[in-house]
Amino acid sequence: MEYYLFTFVSTHGAIASKQYLGEQMEIRIMPTLREISNSCGISIRVKPENFEKAKELMEQGSVHDYKIYHVSGKKVEEWN
Repeated sequence: MEYYLFTFVSTHGAIASKQYLGEQMEIRIMPTLREISNSCGISIRVKPENFEKAKELMEQGSVHDYKIYHVSGKKVEEWN
């Protein structure tokens, strides 16, 4: 399974981003993966086909303190 994960420093950032992105596209909220230790416990999961749109929306949104990870099977890599 492949997807992109937006992680946040604060729960507030995660909730605000969930509301913002969720109004414009399909997303999923999930616990942050154990492999990612430097974030709050909530992440936003995005399908690969929706990633570019999600990234663009996040750049335009009010929350800027986040990281993006690419998850493919058991491989988790920070996306630049």
